[in-house]
Amino acid sequence: MGKKSYLMGIDVGSTNIKSAIFDLNGKEIAVVAKRLLPTQPFPGWVERDMDTMWEYTVEVVKGSIKQSKINPSQIEGVAVSGQGDGLYFIDKEGRPVRKGILSIDFRATSILKEWEAQGKCDELYPIMLQKPHTGAPVTLLAWMKRNEPDNYNKIRWVIFCKDYINYKLTGVVSTDESDATATLTDPRTRRYEPKILEILGIEECKEKLPPIVPSWELCGRVTKQAAELTGLKEGTPVASGLHDVDATGLGSGCMDHGQLLIILGTWEINQIVLDRVVIDPKRICMTRVHGVPGRWFLLNASPAAATNLNWFIDQLGNEEKLNAEKEGMSAHAYADKVVENIPIGSEGVIYHPFLYGQTGNAYARAGFYGITGRHIRHHLLRAVYEGVAYSTYLQVRQLEDVVKVKEVRIAGGGAKSKIWTKILSNVMNKPIKVPEGSELGAKGVALTAGICAGVFKDHKSALEAFTSVAYEQSPDKDDAKKYEKLYLLFEKTIKYSEPMWEEFGRN
Repeated sequence: MGKKSYLMGIDVGSTNIKSAIFDLNGKEIAVVAKRLLPTQPFPGWVERDMDTMWEYTVEVVKGSIKQSKINPSQIEGVAVSGQGDGLYFIDKEGRPVRKGILSIDFRATSILKEWEAQGKCDELYPIMLQKPHTGAPVTLLAWMKRNEPDNYNKIRWVIFCKDYINYKLTGVVSTDESDATATLTDPRTRRYEPKILEILGIEECKEKLPPIVPSWELCGRVTKQAAELTGLKEGTPVASGLHDVDATGLGSGCMDHGQLLIILGTWEINQIVLDRVVIDPKRICMTRVHGVPGRWFLLNASPAAATNLNWFIDQLGNEEKLNAEKEGMSAHAYADKVVENIPIGSEGVIYHPFLYGQTGNAYARAGFYGITGRHIRHHLLRAVYEGVAYSTYLQVRQLEDVVKVKEVRIAGGGAKSKIWTKILSNVMNKPIKVPEGSELGAKGVALTAGICAGVFKDHKSALEAFTSVAYEQSPDKDDAKKYEKLYLLFEKTIKYSEPMWEEFGRN
């Protein structure tokens, strides 16, 4: 009997760093995570220490190997996924120039407003098929040039989160197509477009952009030094890796045209797989590269996601916390239990889940509407679940205006809640498939490591072997009709609230 083989996926998210080991059927053998919260030294700044990020990665990789009890020589390949957009910088010595900047950073807001007033965002859209945002690479580079010229001049390589981990593992500097598509490339060619940098006055960065290596191809091998630190075997192949959104798409089994994946996490990201470049004529949705040859994504995103439930439990959910502890379950699981006993529509309460604004409207605010003296706190809790579902459907409808949805899958923390996926299925009046596994980002990127190492022939065969569906949530005909009317009411309350939001925002 030959030795058993395994694959490792390292997922460096915005708040957690995870290492997961899978067998060749996609079964999780070991998962180790460590929390690394970003720092916020000034209002709107969100940063991460790169040395600490590598230190924590070493810990979780070493921990997952120990937990799995396998010989490191059995790991056929490794790949890393990381939070996308934002920027990380290294100098000619390979050292961090400064702390990495995350995509949720807002320090460059004034620069973005200048570009919008000058018409540069509209000029860029036909090239990059998206508009830059405050945490986009080009926006942050422009901010660095203007505000930190000494650091800007020290930059040898402009890279992304996962690329730094790859560099520490292999000694090789590179990026992949999925990360580079974040405002640095023309998605049609999947290559850098110098004109973007020229329009924005940062053309000297052309020489600072690393080689693009497709996600499933070899970017390097584990060095002796990295092997001694992590416990991995020296020479283990390291695939180029993926932006975490792409990795989650693959781990969820999405690579066919028309497949929609809803990632219901801290943010909500909705992405439809494309087999050709499709552009949103309204310029609301962005077109980006999928980490699969001949595939792209049409996507949009919203901060009106699972963070609303976290807020409710943290601020108002003392009962859920206490009862959950008594019953030996998480507060989120207990909240699910409570919500199942409240009728559809929360008996007249509607929630706007805009704690952190609404896509396209920074003035948007959260709020409960329709509360009467007969309502209890549990009605508000269910309204939170429903409000996030309505907001999700609003985003999905924007995508559906451009591309027909053939299938819906869901991932992220919200996907663990059966009542939430049931509500969402009824609101959208579409069946929703829930993929097998809890670490879908790590699974998706481990899959690319398998292709790189020759374990899988191609992406199709890899998905067939490595991914599966745990269950499917189907809409109830009567419930879907009720939600159709409630969704229209949700839209109407937003329309009436917008002037009030702007007043709040200006005062």
